[in-house]
Amino acid sequence: MNDERADGVIELVLPADTRLVRVARLVASGVATAAGFDVDEVEDLRIAVDEVCTALVEGGDGSPLLLGFDLGDGEVTVVGSTKASGAVEFEPDRLALSRQILAVVADEHDIAAIRGQISVRVNKRRVDGDGG
Repeated sequence: MNDERADGVIELVLPADTRLVRVARLVASGVATAAGFDVDEVEDLRIAVDEVCTALVEGGDGSPLLLGFDLGDGEVTVVGSTKASGAVEFEPDRLALSRQILAVVADEHDIAAIRGQISVRVNKRRVDGDGG
């Protein structure tokens, strides 16, 4: 087994365009694979990143999405943020849907809209053995 591990955060800045979310999903796949995730865990992280990006685009003011992928020991943490739309807070139904999706595919998640900024944090851990 290789004892080397990548340290540091992979940062990605994307225009607020849902057509470009596939770039973030591709990065998520690569990072999840590097963390040793199995196929299902990679797909879960891809779904989580898709939801993070969608929530940021829908709640944002059109500013770029800032994403960070932090590869830990058997886990990946994704943080995302953008400027919130001044006129619109998160729609309660949309926020509930995002939380519901993230609860299924991530081990931890948080979505907040504070002081003109939307922030999302998702953590996915690798399941070892037969338990996943």
